[in-house]
Amino acid sequence: MATFTPQVFGKYFLVDKIATGGMAEIFKAKTYSHGGFENLLVIKRILPHIGENDDFIEMFIDEAKVSVALQHPNIVRIYDFGKIHDNYFIAMECVDGKDARNVLRQMARRRHFMPPRYCAYIALETCKGLAYAHAKGDLQGNPYGIVHRDISPSNVIVSYEGEVKIADFGIAKAKSNAYQTRDGILKGKFEYMSPEQATGKEIDQRSDLFSLGIILYEMLTGRRLFKTDSEIATLKKIRDCDFEPPRRMNSNIPEDLEKVVMKALARYPEDRYQNASEMAEDLRQHLLPDNADRIRVEFSEFLADLFKDQIVEEITRLEENSTIALELKENAPDAWDGHTTSTINEQSKTGQTHIVWWGIGTIAMAVGLSIVIVTGGIYYSNASQPEPIAIEVATTGALRVMVLPQANIFLDGEKRGRGGTLSFDNIQPGEHTLRFEEEGFETYESKTWIKAGEEATLPYTLKAVPKPKPQVEVRPTRPSTPRPQATGPGKLTVTLSGGGWANVYIDGKKVSKTAPFKDFSLSAGTHKIKVENPALGIAHEQQVTVSSGGSTTVRARPQ
Repeated sequence: MATFTPQVFGKYFLVDKIATGGMAEIFKAKTYSHGGFENLLVIKRILPHIGENDDFIEMFIDEAKVSVALQHPNIVRIYDFGKIHDNYFIAMECVDGKDARNVLRQMARRRHFMPPRYCAYIALETCKGLAYAHAKGDLQGNPYGIVHRDISPSNVIVSYEGEVKIADFGIAKAKSNAYQTRDGILKGKFEYMSPEQATGKEIDQRSDLFSLGIILYEMLTGRRLFKTDSEIATLKKIRDCDFEPPRRMNSNIPEDLEKVVMKALARYPEDRYQNASEMAEDLRQHLLPDNADRIRVEFSEFLADLFKDQIVEEITRLEENSTIALELKENAPDAWDGHTTSTINEQSKTGQTHIVWWGIGTIAMAVGLSIVIVTGGIYYSNASQPEPIAIEVATTGALRVMVLPQANIFLDGEKRGRGGTLSFDNIQPGEHTLRFEEEGFETYESKTWIKAGEEATLPYTLKAVPKPKPQVEVRPTRPSTPRPQATGPGKLTVTLSGGGWANVYIDGKKVSKTAPFKDFSLSAGTHKIKVENPALGIAHEQQVTVSSGGSTTVRARPQ
């Protein structure tokens, strides 16, 4: 890992950089107090150019508001939120460990499957955090309606102590949010979306459970479930729930754990777990007679071995940089005792020396004939006015469209291309009209609003034009003699070719049992039977007539 020089950031001392993304940087940081007290935490700092985007800042503020209300052992806690010299930031709990993505990568390097019990444990602990967040409400008991919307391996953190915590409620949907996602704009990582989220439909807490099902599948099989070379193909696979059952990838997965995965990954929300507590209970039953506390200790030992070299490096780097940070604190002027957070270019009593705070490390640069020495984020200069730093502000936006099937794509009435995926750059801010046209499908047109610095994503699946029904000659029929009404029930048996299980619907109503089953009591008469499991390719419909006291069998097989 690249060397990091500790920095001063307001009252915080940044001691290590964890990650850098397109919108924010994440650091380990320390605070110091009287009596030698110090605290280790994490700072998530928005990059300066992103701070110009009003929509993103509203979303970032929402993250702070949502997260600070969530106080649970399985959710990363938020301690502070603010703005220091044009940098918005969140200070949060430091979880000393790795995210699930890093765990999976390390297992791949060793060419081993993760033990199924640890996979189930991570999913169980994540369920606990989701169950709390989904049910969280205000003091009057009104639920916030929180949906995380970005449950992915990078947002599931496992500590070296074996704890599991959910991070980053940055795009969480809550009824109280100031920022509301506009129609057609996808938020979240495509390959971890639910079918309804991937198609831009309304979502609820069951969408988070589908995303968790993807993570559990990938931990058990060591394979990416929906990831493809193109985002449009990924969205199509998610929409169709196109995947193999996990036991076909790893035969050591227990059958009851596979059932948990398959239920979480049901295509339709009504066929999934209806809440995180239901899924957690099935995971607890699978882990019996072990409990979460016992497994946490074993999992901690497993992680200590898996990351033993990295743990030593992290401890060494933290100790060295903490020493430097403490020196910065002891040598910093009184103006930077943790209370000043927004002063730039403040003139000293002499009227000659200027203190300039940018918080970017140790730098030396020439300004006119003088030299500016920057140590720990504090600039000393004899120049009357320091060189201004220009920050580029975006003036245009971008739009990415994805359509199934491929179609002619029009923007503001002008044909801009044909295909399944198309990107438009340098779009002027404001309202724009997007239209998809394809022979045999209904034309789709939508208004979308673009803001400077924003890239919007609009996915859509065109609807086929209904074919006209053929004209059928109606001939007069003789009145039929009504059949005598059956009085007693009959029995229904449903079998599946090739094994597995499926949901059964009788006259449109889902029955409590899953196929296969035998001698299910059913009233005499004609009924419509539907047997369905999209994951196994089972979609069988049949009309049957059940006689009083008789038995009828429906045989379903994968298509």
